Amino acid sequence: MVDPKVLGKFSQKDMSSPVIFTGDTCIVTILQKFEDTYGCVSVSDTVTTIGVFDMLVDGIQSGMFLCGRIEMCPSEVSRITDEDGTPYIQLTFKKGDTFIKSLNVVVEAKLAFYIWLEYIKFAHVLKAMTYEEQATMFDKLRITVGITFPVDHSVFEAVFAHLSRSADDIAVPYRNTDMKKPFTRIKLSDVAHAASSTSARIIGSYDKMGINSALVRPPEKSSDIEDLLRS
Repeated sequence: MVDPKVLGKFSQKDMSSPVIFTGDTCIVTILQKFEDTYGCVSVSDTVTTIGVFDMLVDGIQSGMFLCGRIEMCPSEVSRITDEDGTPYIQLTFKKGDTFIKSLNVVVEAKLAFYIWLEYIKFAHVLKAMTYEEQATMFDKLRITVGITFPVDHSVFEAVFAHLSRSADDIAVPYRNTDMKKPFTRIKLSDVAHAASSTSARIIGSYDKMGINSALVRPPEKSSDIEDLLRS
């Protein structure tokens, strides 16, 4: 997820030393929800945050995926809102700033649940994470958090493949496009687009949304349970 081009813009004497930013400008954007809802971020003279965020390093889009709390020392801290109305905490680092005070992080299993909520249930997308990298997100959590998921890696591949959609038409799975444009992701609870059969749309939650979806975009074929109900 970290662009190799930006690695040379950070320095560290040894593993016990802080990571120093040596480029010109690095802008980090952190979901404000990690602060407001989960208490994973605290802002004072320094910023303590979960290490999962996008960053723009001297104009190069990159990011970090470290599911632990890290302490950062930016030159500036501001609050911004993106085009979708999602609030973020923006950290600006200048040359010589301490990017991470220590890479010795505290392991917290609950952080994995917050990642599941924000990046699967609520469909936030890390700009620096490619479509192929999505499915490795929880493989990395196994290593960094030490949590064991009672499912195979292929399950996460299937989940992300189903939720990832064309940015031009969210009814179209991203895997069915030429995959040359950026993708978007639908929420796990998006009955109108996540459900693939008429019965799933109208029997599940948010039935009004499901009925509208079934009328506007009917499925090309019926499901097995629908064939059974009709017989």
